Amino acid sequence: MRTLLTSGLVLILAGGAALAADKVQVGDKMVFPESLTSTADGSLIIGSIGTGQIYKAAAGATLAESWIGAVTEGPTAVLGVYADEANDNLWACYADLALFSGGPGKASVLRSYSLADGSLKSAVTLGDGTFCNDIATTADGTAYAADTMGGQVFAVAPGATAATVFFKDAALASLDGLSFGPDGALYMNGVMTNKLFRLTIGADGAPGTLTELKLSQEIKGPDGMRFGDDGVLYLAENGNAQVDAITFDGDTANIKVVGKDAWDSPTAVTKVGNTLWVTEAKFSKMGGSEDPGAFYAHPVTLQ
Repeated sequence: MRTLLTSGLVLILAGGAALAADKVQVGDKMVFPESLTSTADGSLIIGSIGTGQIYKAAAGATLAESWIGAVTEGPTAVLGVYADEANDNLWACYADLALFSGGPGKASVLRSYSLADGSLKSAVTLGDGTFCNDIATTADGTAYAADTMGGQVFAVAPGATAATVFFKDAALASLDGLSFGPDGALYMNGVMTNKLFRLTIGADGAPGTLTELKLSQEIKGPDGMRFGDDGVLYLAENGNAQVDAITFDGDTANIKVVGKDAWDSPTAVTKVGNTLWVTEAKFSKMGGSEDPGAFYAHPVTLQ
């Protein structure tokens, strides 16, 4: 979401990535996909800022079609989406882009849908001035949502009708991506501060120590990120038009670029087998007169 926080920076950088054969088109027009997630069968689920719909593509399909329609109450832009298959939940962040133009904006809503049929299961309002941007979950089904405007993480327990503030710290200004690591810690980034953090979690589930991690190389516009089944953290850098594989040595994050192309605002990643799927949001063309053309989730083959 860094491009929404700045003044129309065009993020088109040349380069070469190891691209697989078939990219997946997302919807038809004016989609501006911000996030994606995947399920064990290889399906891709993609949220849209532009249409407010959630799209789905079966493994091997070349088109992600509308699966969940736009909402009629509250903010309509869909940002982070996350599939929690163990608990039959697709979590989705709904937020108001007016917050970035100085307006009060509508309170963010965190919704969950059934992965089986897309039916609505719950809707929890996060409060005035919040901007729900991404989600991670724990085994018990609790959802943790990043609030970019407030630099805080909300928690929504299974069956809860209200969110609680799980963790808040001034260091988390412009909080965006978050993902639980194999060590049980919550990893987070700041899309404007270009920082990466680790928050330890106690045996009782309470937040522990927040550590800013040392980066082996600079990052620019860190956005959506997800740990893969290989224990590697994969990160989309919307300001560098690239995706990274990150491993850790103590408090050092070792960053390796695994995909780089002329993407306009790569904002999210998900790993399916040896393929990393990347959303290209094209935020530089949002709100302008230029036709943004078709939108895609791009495959990058991991070497």
